[in-house]
Amino acid sequence: MKVRFTSSKEQAPDQDNGLRVLYGPSKRAAYKLRWYLIVALVSSPFLYLAGRLLLEALRPELPAQLSIPMIELRANVSGTVGKLPVKTGERIKEGQLLMQLDNPEWRLRLQQLKPGNLKRDDELGRSAETIANNTIGLQEQMVKLYRGLQREGGLSSAELLKSEVELNAQKLALLELERRLRQDDFPYKGEPIQNLRDARERNWIDGRLKLLNLRALSDGRVAEVLVNQGENVGSGTLLMRIEEDEEPLVWVYLPPKQARQARAGQELDVEMPDGSWLEAIVLDQADLARRLPPGLNGSPGANNLALQVPVRLVEPLPSMWRVNQLPLRVRFPLRWPRLWPR
Repeated sequence: MKVRFTSSKEQAPDQDNGLRVLYGPSKRAAYKLRWYLIVALVSSPFLYLAGRLLLEALRPELPAQLSIPMIELRANVSGTVGKLPVKTGERIKEGQLLMQLDNPEWRLRLQQLKPGNLKRDDELGRSAETIANNTIGLQEQMVKLYRGLQREGGLSSAELLKSEVELNAQKLALLELERRLRQDDFPYKGEPIQNLRDARERNWIDGRLKLLNLRALSDGRVAEVLVNQGENVGSGTLLMRIEEDEEPLVWVYLPPKQARQARAGQELDVEMPDGSWLEAIVLDQADLARRLPPGLNGSPGANNLALQVPVRLVEPLPSMWRVNQLPLRVRFPLRWPRLWPR
């Protein structure tokens, strides 16, 4: 078979072996279109990859993470977990009881510090005290009488002074009797100083027991309950996490070389896990550099060190995506790179 590098059909496509063929040009165009289609199909993956690389270079996707405002409820004092009136996922109101703790040692000590109900029946002591009071009353009347006689000149000053000395002696004897009777009552009523100490300790324990009832500081939702009923916890133990009813933040991890993009008020797009996009806005410039949290892909900088930029969603966040630490992707507006430095 002889190979020809030139063909007569190339010079005259409408002739075949000396005969005029009217459909020759159209048939040749069909072959050209088929060839172009084959070339397009073969090169489409390379064109798609090149386009994605170019778009990624001009408008890269950056890792981000959704942050729901959380409150960590911790134990103020040591105790035992008692009643758990709320469950995970339940809505709560401000002031609602979230958890009850108990401290059996404090309650036992409070029971021991209660004042006793013992009574002492001392009839002789009460009778002696009554007689002493009556004696003092009679002596006071006598002093008043002596003073009247002394003013009229019928009594000397020495006799009046002797009567007043006797009155003071009777009062001193009454005070001594009351002191002795009070000391005799100590085993029943307790020593006054010790009673004062016990009262102060009771007040302290009552104040600590009030801290065992933990209530909600604001409206929200119980995100997680970390303890079980009957469990012993110490001071500072994490008991519960609560989501506040506030708009969530999106933390964008920006490469340091792209720090200029994160200006306050800068608009950007946030990609949800289902592929939908929400508009957002940068709240403030980055003031913290940290490594990428686990679960976020990408290497925005050396050793995965990135600038943490706070972003607020402009559009409402669907309830299904209100998940703390949800991984996201963001895109800043397209900016053409400068071909020469300023």
